[in-house]
Amino acid sequence: MSATSYTTLAGLVKDPASSGADLYAAAIGLRDSFVRSEHLIGLLPPDAPEVLVAGLRRAGDAGVVDAWLELGRLLTKGAAPWAPYPERDVDAAIEAYQAADRAGSAAGALGWIRAAYFARSTSHATAAATRLAELLAARPDDPDLLLLTGYLTHQGYGHPADPAAAVHHHLAAAEHGSGDAAFELSVLYGSGSGVPADQEESHRWTFRAAELDSARGMANLGGMYATGRGVEQDPAAAVRWYAKAAYRGHAKSAYTAGVMYLVGDGGLPVDEDEAESFFARAEELGFNVDDNLEAMGLSR
Repeated sequence: MSATSYTTLAGLVKDPASSGADLYAAAIGLRDSFVRSEHLIGLLPPDAPEVLVAGLRRAGDAGVVDAWLELGRLLTKGAAPWAPYPERDVDAAIEAYQAADRAGSAAGALGWIRAAYFARSTSHATAAATRLAELLAARPDDPDLLLLTGYLTHQGYGHPADPAAAVHHHLAAAEHGSGDAAFELSVLYGSGSGVPADQEESHRWTFRAAELDSARGMANLGGMYATGRGVEQDPAAAVRWYAKAAYRGHAKSAYTAGVMYLVGDGGLPVDEDEAESFFARAEELGFNVDDNLEAMGLSR
């Protein structure tokens, strides 16, 4: 027996008269079936990923811009960490996002530039840098555009690398509220890339990144409190920041918080229930808990 979401979308894809709105709604329903792990219990046929892609393409061609955005996301990240479907295809994801960009979607423009950059697609580098410069010229205070410009400038993607200029862009992005930019500044000051190395400044930006809801900033702040690096060692503060990072989607932080509760790290009370809660969160985010525990000589 197949899930209703599959049969609904498959039927719509076969019907040339299906509307874009109906195709998109049914495609979201099938995507959610993957998120609910229905593929693991035999409710989704082997061709369900292809039907999902076909439905979103049809919806996009019919003028539903959100369908192109969702297709780009799925082809980059999959439905969920435990449901990596449809199969990752960066070039196809870029094409989907570009279709949204041509339809006037700012999210589409950012989507294909990000996808190209993080895949280090050499064939898209010049076009990505050019399109990003156009967007930034129109919206010079946009923190997402400033952050992405900092990434491309630091790595020399689409134009020569300029670490000092990258710091400038990240500073501007952080001033406009970007936690990811604040995190990048913590790394750049820590490594001395584009600025003189300054551990105190690096720690300051780690705090700022955590305050601005950067999961990586929260994770690193947890590490600082766990080890006493730049702050007084405080296991309770460490596990609090790891927990915050975990619920912002940082898988390793969830695992680390679980281990701290499992062993009573730094004088924390042993709490197996709390440990299991964090391990479940880590697994939900795609982290292999059991293998990592075994490597540490631990078990649940």
